[in-house]
Amino acid sequence: MTEPMKRTFALVFAVALAGLAGCGGTPEKATGPAAEHMPPPSVAMQFPNVPIPKGIELDRGKTFIYESGSGDIKVGRLVFSVWNKAEDVVDYFRTEMVQNGWTPLQIVEHDTRTMLYERKGQVCTVSVTPSSLGKTHIEIQIGPK
Repeated sequence: MTEPMKRTFALVFAVALAGLAGCGGTPEKATGPAAEHMPPPSVAMQFPNVPIPKGIELDRGKTFIYESGSGDIKVGRLVFSVWNKAEDVVDYFRTEMVQNGWTPLQIVEHDTRTMLYERKGQVCTVSVTPSSLGKTHIEIQIGPK
């Protein structure tokens, strides 16, 4: 390999590594309309007691929300992805769910970490799965108890 090729390779590698280093960190709770990649307000506000981290991307094709005409029954399956580490996302939900009044019932940890919570007649399951491409997938299912 020639010297200019080695320098070009080293530069590309350094830029890629710097980009990956910036993707880590603990997710923060979304607090304002200026937050980047926020889910559309209609989705984020459907379940106001469920914390949503900053930087998430909503998967509309897998997200489903049902509300009865009277509003007595509301069920949702919200699917997101984020560039944070799965461990950081799990820590975020463990802390934020309790701060939002949810009581942890069960946590199962394997490749996918599944956390079950209850709150005032509702149950919520949060599943966090790391992917091989660096993204973390989040699935939140919520409905009546």
